[in-house]
Amino acid sequence: MSLNSVLLVSVLALCAYSAQGYDLQVGSTGVLAYSEKVSLSGIPFTTRTKNVFYTNPGNQLIRGVYALDQDIGSKSKATITSGGVGFPFVNIRLKGTRNDPLTYQVQVFV
Repeated sequence: MSLNSVLLVSVLALCAYSAQGYDLQVGSTGVLAYSEKVSLSGIPFTTRTKNVFYTNPGNQLIRGVYALDQDIGSKSKATITSGGVGFPFVNIRLKGTRNDPLTYQVQVFV
């Protein structure tokens, strides 16, 4: 392998590693039923958490839930605690890391 090939593979691997995110993407897109931007500033020595609740008033089943981390390099995590795809409701828990802000775009599709 030439030096250029090794360099190219190294750069691509580094880009793939640095682009790793902690987004939550479950199901598929459809009609956007709910969208919320969650933005909590960082507090020293504190982990920020927020619960996002959505219930469809027409009892339509949810087809997709996306929680997209807006901070590059953040290790915040989003988890579905109840409901979700196939249910008419969803509860999403967003948890940041100590000292860091929490910034997510939450979308629910029906």
